Amino acid sequence: MPLHEVVYAAIAVWLFALGASIGSFLNVVVYRVPEGMSLIRPGSHCPACKTPIRWFDNLPILGWIALRGRCRDCGAWISPQYPIVEALTATMFLGLGLVECLAGGSNLPPRAIRLPDAVVFVAAQPAELAAVYVFHLLLLCTLLAAALIGRGGSRPGPRLFLPALAIGVLAPIAFPSLRPVAAVPGLGGWMAGSIDGAAGLATGTVLGLIASRLAPGQQAWGILLGSACVGLFLGWQAAVAVVGLTIGVCLVRLACGRFLPLRLSDLAMAWLTAAALAWILAWSSLVKGLPFPG
Repeated sequence: MPLHEVVYAAIAVWLFALGASIGSFLNVVVYRVPEGMSLIRPGSHCPACKTPIRWFDNLPILGWIALRGRCRDCGAWISPQYPIVEALTATMFLGLGLVECLAGGSNLPPRAIRLPDAVVFVAAQPAELAAVYVFHLLLLCTLLAAALIGRGGSRPGPRLFLPALAIGVLAPIAFPSLRPVAAVPGLGGWMAGSIDGAAGLATGTVLGLIASRLAPGQQAWGILLGSACVGLFLGWQAAVAVVGLTIGVCLVRLACGRFLPLRLSDLAMAWLTAAALAWILAWSSLVKGLPFPG
């Protein structure tokens, strides 16, 4: 096997393992944030007997399989949601890493740069792609945690979204290339980051207000803040498509929910998360030919 393929395989394995570890942390977030608990203390423990979990039992995915879904000390059942979330997050890290890092950002449209006599489109450099990858993962992990909290019947409040909102506002001012599609083509520097963020945040918030009125009560805050984050991280164009799809799902539920096997609007945060991921993965194809290509 050529050396570059060995390196790519090693990176892919590392991204999957890293994603599984972040998924393990998301499980902590989903369990503790609704209860107002610290994310640091106490350490991981069995919810039933409170016994600290041994490090080798706390390995993402593998630990649950080795224990056959039971606490080693008291035998209490451990929900399969834990390894499922870890595997889902690991797959998300790997899939996004393959297209945004290892495939040179093949999913991303080029960003427009204004020169003195023309506007040119440039592809992101490797360091920029790595930054975009981390930027997108922060958004997706926040949305996934909110979806899981809402699924559990709790309200994903502002505390969950504050880190994403702060980074979504500040980071693109210093690094405008974090948003490949600009609100105003050709702008550069901090002005591009500010205008892109303001347009995306405003669009996401307005559409999020509409979606939150259609979603179940415990998901309203999550939908509003999640939609604002989508616009802030991905731009106003993405907010129109991603939040618009979520609004459509909620309207279908209201119109003919009694005939549907699933309460689709109860999964509004899940739809928002899935739509954001789909948009990122297919971004270049989705904006091709539209009047706002970048």
